Amino acid sequence: MAALESFRDGWTALSTTPTLLVAGGLLVALSLAGVLDFGPETEPIVALGLLLTFPFVLGGFLGMAVAAVRDGESSLATFVRAGVANYSRLLAATVLFVAGLVALFTVLFALTLVPLVLLVLVDMGDAALVGAGITFALSVLATLLGIPTVLLFVQFLAPAIVAEDRSVAGAVRRSVALVRHNLGSVVGFTLLWVFVVSLVPHPEVLLEVSPTWLPATPYFGASTLVVAVASVLSTAALTYCYTVHAAYFLRLAGGQPAWTRQSDRPKPAGTVETQ
Repeated sequence: MAALESFRDGWTALSTTPTLLVAGGLLVALSLAGVLDFGPETEPIVALGLLLTFPFVLGGFLGMAVAAVRDGESSLATFVRAGVANYSRLLAATVLFVAGLVALFTVLFALTLVPLVLLVLVDMGDAALVGAGITFALSVLATLLGIPTVLLFVQFLAPAIVAEDRSVAGAVRRSVALVRHNLGSVVGFTLLWVFVVSLVPHPEVLLEVSPTWLPATPYFGASTLVVAVASVLSTAALTYCYTVHAAYFLRLAGGQPAWTRQSDRPKPAGTVETQ
């Protein structure tokens, strides 16, 4: 199964290309920066900086991960090239993705709020009350299912941009098509992947459980030891998870990992190649 094989692909890519940990570390560093307390005056500037930095780091990481899975090797030079080459498209995709989620959430929230307002402000009969209650229940259900469904169908947006050099619109269509044609596999993989990610000790969680008797680090509010442990654990685990996701996209897209090709398999000692 592609879903299970992608977890093996991720481990193999990480073991053959340990420099992926550097790129993964930068992604973790961005998440750590997001939980720092810079104060109300500085936070908007930091948020803008993270928004402008994220596409480059994401593009670089995906470029390295795709190269490691597809070719069996990668380098930090790949990180820089992929980050620069895909920056504008990933930035546009990030802005559109966030704006789309906000718009979707706003619409669903409004649909949920309207029945409640009608119940409070309008003196309705029993039949109207039942109808408003049903509308409210359906609105809540749409909210609970709508956002996860959107995330499910566009989860391969960034990999499609980096691995297949597609435009933002083309990457959206590609992601939706892959999910639609492999719905069972994608749903199973996504549930398994989210479960594995949920087991990862995320930086913000580790920072919150910092022992009070250890000296605090400026901005983090946690000890230097906890910050270091959180960074190392999160870097290794999240880098593996993100590489697995890229490997799964490549398998869905028809890409074949380097170590599964006959010509790239290790040859027994003493084997003589023939022309």
